[in-house]
Amino acid sequence: MDKPSTENLNLLASPSKFQSLCKSISTLEAIICPEWEFRHYSYQKDWSATEEFCEMRNGEGDQVLILFNSSGICINGFAHNSEFNGWKTTQVKEDKSFIKKLFDPKKEPITKQVQEIETGILSNLPKAFQEFILGEPVSSIGTTFCIWNIQNENNWKVGEINFPKNNYKDGSYHLLELLDGNPTTYKKWAEEYYEEEFDNKELNLKAVESIYSGTPINKELVLDINPAFEDFDQLKIDLNEIGYRHNL
Repeated sequence: MDKPSTENLNLLASPSKFQSLCKSISTLEAIICPEWEFRHYSYQKDWSATEEFCEMRNGEGDQVLILFNSSGICINGFAHNSEFNGWKTTQVKEDKSFIKKLFDPKKEPITKQVQEIETGILSNLPKAFQEFILGEPVSSIGTTFCIWNIQNENNWKVGEINFPKNNYKDGSYHLLELLDGNPTTYKKWAEEYYEEEFDNKELNLKAVESIYSGTPINKELVLDINPAFEDFDQLKIDLNEIGYRHNL
């Protein structure tokens, strides 16, 4: 089955619906997995005074960071198994005096990790997103793919990419799976990813569809998704951080 990727941009949810999709997925994560550090997706509506932010992390070293601002949307992905993983160890040059070289000749060389982003990934990237991609936290994580949308344009764009010949390519096919906008995709994924939670039951698809459509959260809807849920005070905090409407 085809999945969203830099080669299948048409399978990504449309830009006009993308932000609400990220909030819906993050809301489902907050209900199914109350422990923040183990969630797959999270969302911050107040990342800065003018920006909102969504993060995907799979616990295996891969991440997707998504910026929403007045200029549009920018998706940065890092797949550590991709040939586009440009992190390299380089030696730091030291200016040593003759005396230091004489009395400290066997000192271990100092090294640091440096990222070289594959040529073409950021070609044509709008200036409005360059600070996000080249600054923190993206620069410390890495970039193997980048997708963006300009405000008021209903299409996704990428740079001029020469993909590796192996099937893994830039990793986007493996990391963007949930961003197709289909509630069934999330249901199937969650039942596998949170297999202990759904060992003897299925995730309620109608409840997932309700959240995907933006239905305000109440206790009944929460319990339809996770019958064992208890900490509604924390959930209220989480939903306020996400910016998802609720009646808790």
